[in-house]
Amino acid sequence: MGLREDKKKKTRKAISDMATELFIQRGYHNVTTSEIAEKAEVSVPTLFNYFPTKESLVFDEDAEVEQELVDAVLKRKKGQKILEALLEKGLSFLDSIPESHKKNFNKFMALIEGTPELSLYSKQMWMRHEQALANAIRRETKVKISVLEAGSIARFVLDSYHRSLSSANSKASLKSLFEIIGRGWRE
Repeated sequence: MGLREDKKKKTRKAISDMATELFIQRGYHNVTTSEIAEKAEVSVPTLFNYFPTKESLVFDEDAEVEQELVDAVLKRKKGQKILEALLEKGLSFLDSIPESHKKNFNKFMALIEGTPELSLYSKQMWMRHEQALANAIRRETKVKISVLEAGSIARFVLDSYHRSLSSANSKASLKSLFEIIGRGWRE
């Protein structure tokens, strides 16, 4: 990645983090995009160049997360089972979460669940991720499975990631949930 792209990525992340913090502190509807742009020292049109909607300010890693899920399946180690690769991806993700994000997880989830626009965006985002992951699973599995089965597996995987985040011992919870999925699905 070049310097320019790196700077854009850092700016995008800084804007998203700042906006999310404002939303958590004051409520989603009490913060305007012009206020966010002003605090971020960018124009409103520039803000919308980075984020097409106000909701997308909260979910700044949407596209990257989806690509990482698909890559976990498509670019897994030779001989590695799909579930093993997805568990490895989930554990790696848990390790990468900054302590500040872990401490604010309940506040973040309350923001999402308490704001209809964010709740809807979140559900639509996860449905896209589920579909992309299901397609990758279906393409890569050794045993032929239906669209319905691949979608169910993808949903269980994503739900396991989500549930483990709110657990006191996230890694142990994720491993446990993947054991359950593995017992029900044989590649």
